[in-house]
Amino acid sequence: MARTVSRNTRARRDYTTRATAIRRTPTRAEARAANRALRRRAEQARLAELARIRALDEQLQQATRYNIKRDDLRGEDLAIRQLALDALGDRAGTVVVMEPWTGRVLSIVNQQWAVRTPFKPCSTIKVLTGYAALQEKLTTADEIIPAGSQSWTLRTAMAQSNNEYFQVLAHRLGFERFLFYAGQAGFGRKTGINLPGETSGVIPRHPPADLGRMGSHGDGFGVTAVQLAAFISAIANGGILYRPRILRTPREVASFKPIPVQTLPLTEDIRRDLLVGLVSAVEQGTARRSGVAALGVAGKTGSCNCDFSPRTRVGLFVSFVDAPGKPGLLVTVITKGSMARGSSASVIAGSIYRGAEVASRTAFRRRVAPSTEEPAETPDVSEEETND
Repeated sequence: MARTVSRNTRARRDYTTRATAIRRTPTRAEARAANRALRRRAEQARLAELARIRALDEQLQQATRYNIKRDDLRGEDLAIRQLALDALGDRAGTVVVMEPWTGRVLSIVNQQWAVRTPFKPCSTIKVLTGYAALQEKLTTADEIIPAGSQSWTLRTAMAQSNNEYFQVLAHRLGFERFLFYAGQAGFGRKTGINLPGETSGVIPRHPPADLGRMGSHGDGFGVTAVQLAAFISAIANGGILYRPRILRTPREVASFKPIPVQTLPLTEDIRRDLLVGLVSAVEQGTARRSGVAALGVAGKTGSCNCDFSPRTRVGLFVSFVDAPGKPGLLVTVITKGSMARGSSASVIAGSIYRGAEVASRTAFRRRVAPSTEEPAETPDVSEEETND
């Protein structure tokens, strides 16, 4: 019995010795080597991720260059187009310049992306959210709403693009009413622009898991640059949603009449309330880098991740010049890539405005009298679409 206990004791001692040897504390040299190996692996992963991001950015830039070469230049204002090309530079994106009081398109850089490719609207959807909430009398421009760590009014929230404020408004509106006003804005249907292959875009069919983000980030929506330009034109001109038109011949220019598609119930009071926030965004808010506050530019930035790739961002800026009596040019910019931001999109637009000398040029541009015809029928959206 004693010999058995002794053998068991020696076995436990031998096991403990082996286990202790396995679990012994590494030496300093071994610890340093292990840390160096960890850092090398982390750096290799970081460099591989950067390489993937650069490759994706280059693909987007190549796609932009490819598309621009295939733009239909008939009817383009070549001076405006060159300004837009110079401002866009080597970024991946699209630019739409038009007259908001007629719907006449002066230039579209990268027509493939502007007409046939839906983008997440990001914070530019806040213009729609604010308009809908004011129209429904669910808020006023002066109402102070606590959101996040501060309190906001429509003007300050629009200028600084506060997400929580517009999420409050989205919850007040509800899903159905929000979609109603999105339809008024022309989202989810073709604008009817006279370019082939226009897409209707995307609107959510069911309430999202987070209704608030639909009103602050545009979750569930896919809009084109032309759709955004048409909607913002209606805010600029007092409520008329025009069909964008490219005038390709002198005869078309001579006989052109604006084509109203829909009239928004936009009162001058509501327009003024929205305008204060949009002007503040350019003067001291998220679009201040545009540097065109002195030209009377009103605008809204947007920045968010693409739905299809967390490594790719969308940067948007919708804007117009609110000149005395009539709005001036309208510029919509959408960029895509790892560095895309709404603030940088506003810089692109700002360069176009300055180059065009908007403050003086719009005063002399030949204006087309607004049409007195009844709104035209909504463009056909029944045919099959191709979303890129």
